[in-house]
Amino acid sequence: MTKKKKIIFVSAGAAIVLVLLIGIWFLVFRKSSSPADGVVAYTTPVSMLTNTSIGTVNRYAGVVEPQKTIKIQKASDKNVKEVFVKEGDTVTKGAPLFSYDTDEIQMKLSEAELELERITTEISTLYNQIETLQNEKAKAPESEAFSYTTQILTAQNDVKRAEYNQKSKGVEIEQIRKSLENSTITSEIDGVVKSINDGSQASYGYDNDTSYMTILSNNEYRIKGTINEQNMYAISTGQEMLVHSRIDENLTWRGTVTEIDTENPVSSQNNMYSSGSDTNTSSSSYNFYVELNDEAALMLGQHVFMEPDFGQAGAKEDLWLPAYYLIIDGNDAYVWVCGKNDKLEKRQITTGEHDEEMDEYEITSGLTPEDAIAFPEDTLTEGMPCVNAGSQEDSDMGISDNMEGMVE
Repeated sequence: MTKKKKIIFVSAGAAIVLVLLIGIWFLVFRKSSSPADGVVAYTTPVSMLTNTSIGTVNRYAGVVEPQKTIKIQKASDKNVKEVFVKEGDTVTKGAPLFSYDTDEIQMKLSEAELELERITTEISTLYNQIETLQNEKAKAPESEAFSYTTQILTAQNDVKRAEYNQKSKGVEIEQIRKSLENSTITSEIDGVVKSINDGSQASYGYDNDTSYMTILSNNEYRIKGTINEQNMYAISTGQEMLVHSRIDENLTWRGTVTEIDTENPVSSQNNMYSSGSDTNTSSSSYNFYVELNDEAALMLGQHVFMEPDFGQAGAKEDLWLPAYYLIIDGNDAYVWVCGKNDKLEKRQITTGEHDEEMDEYEITSGLTPEDAIAFPEDTLTEGMPCVNAGSQEDSDMGISDNMEGMVE
């Protein structure tokens, strides 16, 4: 046998051995890495099926303010003569707030009335003039008729112009008289005087309110909170909110987000956002408003906490499971649990009360929030492999498998 043939036989033998090794690896290791027959029971942690895993919820500081706010603007052509209230005063509907100086208005009225009298006299004089011209025209020769006609037409035009001025002056006088009658401004609602802007205080930040006086209603209230633009995803209009008293944590009310005012940023001095993740930021903040679903014994200016309502206030303290996870056999109840060595077991549990409205059973023994259970199916058997879908390891494996599939 030549040297060349020996090399060929050795190469062929090595190739056969390599194929055999690959086959053994595929049959042994690949098979051992998968559950028998590829059947696996997927289970879910009990904590994910109950209210015991709501987690951390962002809270927002809020302050009670009136639903209705009346902003009174001062007339630009008038001067305030007297203010009858001060900031913080309680007022009733119709109560006088302030009055305008009417001396100048009274002078304007007198001047307008004199002008109206002059116009009225002018009109009367013109009518008399027209009558005289018409009488003289009737007696004058034909050669002078055209001249009289021209004078009469001119006088008639002057009458029309004077009558128009008379009507305009009458409207002006009526407006001045109404201004005199409304020289005292009264409150439209029952409320509290929030502010009086007499020009002595400068405004800072985004506060561009130019109202002379602001009245807050003391009837219906709403709650104002502030949220940073980086966290605005956390709430939305129409979202249910849970309101907590700052004094008594167990005292709560429910409300709904009715408005998020993104058109008017608020200054950092007024930022009431309370989440620790939003401190020391230079991004803009915005007010949002929550209306309470029912009447509450809240006071104007009272400070509260708010958080999205995920049902945490009504969460059951004990362990409760949906009825469809239980196997009821007479007086006994069972669940499929992912037990030791990731093997499925049918475990007997003890049940307590039954919530018929939610169709949930209280679990008094035999199960903990840390256990993982499977939805009961006919294909489940004791001892079959099980996977905890809520474990980090399995989640990472699932993600890796999905990513690998996407790459392929």
